[in-house]
Amino acid sequence: MEDRKRPVPHEPSDDSLPPFKRPALNSASSSQAPQNSHQVPQSQEDVIHFQKEAIWRQMMEYKRERNMLESRVEELDKRSTYHDDHLRVIDAWWAQLLDEVRVLAGEPDGGYQNGASPEFSSSLLFNDIATFTDHLKEKRDHITSSLQTLFSAIRSNPSNNKKVDAVEDLQPRLCALLASEKARKVEIARLQKEKEDANSRLTEATIKYMTAEKKVDRLKSQTLAKIERQAMFQSNAGAENNKDGGNSDEQSAKDQEINAKVAEGNVADAEQARKEAQAIASKQKEELQQLQADNTRLSEQVTTFTIKFGRLSEEDISKCDAYKNLKVKLEDLATRFNHIEALNRDLSERTEHFEAERTKYKEMIITEQRTIVNDMQLQLSRTEQDLARVRAARDELIQDQTQRKTREDQKLGSIREVNELAETRASRIASLEMEVERLKLGLDKESLSASQSFTEWGLEELRQKYEQLDKAYKVLTQELPALEQAFKKAHDQASRKVAGIQESEDKMRRLQAEKGKADQKYFSAMKNKETLSAENRALKNLNARSTDIITQLKDAEKKVRDLVVNLEKQIAEMKTIQQTLITRNREHQSRVAEQNNTIDSLKSQVAELSTYLKARDAAVSRESSGRREAEIEVEKLQVKLEDAQRCLENNRPKGSENSQLEALRQIALCTVCRNRFKNTAIRPCGHVFCRQCADERISSRSRKCPNCGRAFAVTDLISVHL
Repeated sequence: MEDRKRPVPHEPSDDSLPPFKRPALNSASSSQAPQNSHQVPQSQEDVIHFQKEAIWRQMMEYKRERNMLESRVEELDKRSTYHDDHLRVIDAWWAQLLDEVRVLAGEPDGGYQNGASPEFSSSLLFNDIATFTDHLKEKRDHITSSLQTLFSAIRSNPSNNKKVDAVEDLQPRLCALLASEKARKVEIARLQKEKEDANSRLTEATIKYMTAEKKVDRLKSQTLAKIERQAMFQSNAGAENNKDGGNSDEQSAKDQEINAKVAEGNVADAEQARKEAQAIASKQKEELQQLQADNTRLSEQVTTFTIKFGRLSEEDISKCDAYKNLKVKLEDLATRFNHIEALNRDLSERTEHFEAERTKYKEMIITEQRTIVNDMQLQLSRTEQDLARVRAARDELIQDQTQRKTREDQKLGSIREVNELAETRASRIASLEMEVERLKLGLDKESLSASQSFTEWGLEELRQKYEQLDKAYKVLTQELPALEQAFKKAHDQASRKVAGIQESEDKMRRLQAEKGKADQKYFSAMKNKETLSAENRALKNLNARSTDIITQLKDAEKKVRDLVVNLEKQIAEMKTIQQTLITRNREHQSRVAEQNNTIDSLKSQVAELSTYLKARDAAVSRESSGRREAEIEVEKLQVKLEDAQRCLENNRPKGSENSQLEALRQIALCTVCRNRFKNTAIRPCGHVFCRQCADERISSRSRKCPNCGRAFAVTDLISVHL
């Protein structure tokens, strides 16, 4: 039924798989499988079950194809949506581009503007290619006509002549963009080619996957597994009977003769055939023993050669050309090593000499630097002393200057006060002079008033009196401002004196408090001075001790320096010793590495031998177990053979029964070869023959019934059991 199924649909360009044709059944190997399968008795339930399994496998294949097609439909739906949006964006972009060009050209709004174009029909994506081509042609015609009108408007505009320079500047950029676009196109073509190759590989992988799924379903089928097991059992049985490849046809003919003789009841012939088979088996057993001995000898040789190659001797290695070349290279390396070692010895001696000179130069530099440092320290101490002396003189001069400034300020203040007192005195003198004049006038008036009364005065006297009073009034008016000014000055001086006295008293009190504090500070400073003097004495003693310690340390440093020089010499000697030890260590390490390599090789050989021995033990155990099972099977078969012979002797027919049995046997024999039993029927006509004759008819291309001449095919052969 599997041969009648429709094949899986595939691409016509797929050359990775062979064409789905019915295989030719003209060889003995191709006819062996149907023979084995038809020789297996099949019931109606097995056939129905086999048909159901075949239908189920085909349905599973349809289900896989359906899932794959659904995934492809979903992917195509997504792509169609994307391309639909892409085309809408392209239409909108072209409309926007035309609007921008129209704005640049200065054309008034009108005609085909952005958003005014009708949406293209979405059915164009699903119609034939001609409809979509018409749509693109309409878009192209519209865009070209719009651009022609715009370019004519741009040419007619005189202001656009100024933009020629800008266009010339844009031309190199346009050339560069075109070059990059060509490079992108080349890259896109390469990617498209890779995509096509990947799609072809994906198609091949999909077909292979579906074929593998079909094979897996066939392998999961219990009925097919049962048939294949039976066919394998029969083929193995035939292979065991046909171990000798050169005499396979003769052996099969002998088996057929033995079967025919047993079926005919010729026990003697069967016994003779059995003895011949035993002789052949004994001969094959001797050959097998000889082969086992040869195999054992060869395995021992392989083991010895493996051990020998894993651990070659020096004689075997010395005969090798590679060893000779390596030996020559080693001698060359030895000479180079000796030369390098002599050079290293010379360089080590020169290094020791240079190190001794370096130590001497180092000591000389250290002594010079030490003397320079001591001189600089002395100069620094003298400079610090001079600096302290200069600072002390500066402090004294600053203090003297401040004292002189205070004295000058006091002198200037006293001079100002004396001047103010002199001015006050002058104003007071002037007021006193005026007062004297006024008093003189008052004395004259008193003399006049004493000599005469006021009523007795005449006009002349009154006039004189008036003049005197007028003079006295003038003198008094002149005296009062001077007196006021003198009073104010005296009052100001008195108030300043009082304020100065109060300030001096406050200052005195503050100075007394500060004096008390200063006394306390003085006493504390004296105490600190005493403690500092004690500390100074202690530090002087400590300094004296430290000088002794420094001298001791200097002596120790000299000793250490001498010791360092000796140690450096010892280090140089130890370096040479270390170098020799390093070379020896390297030699030992190389030897250890060689030993480790040898140990590793021996370990690997031991592991290989152990695995080989384990495999040999397992093979021997399997062989012994198989031999025991075969011996048991031989004993069983011998017992069965004896029982069969005994039953045959007991059931041997007599007289007429033999003739009847012979007639029945002739009926059961094939009418073509008269040698084998009938076991295959032809479905169209129903005639029965043996399988070998039917296969010979099929292989010779004479596919007609020998009795009625009716044509038949390979699938028309049915196994029958008499």
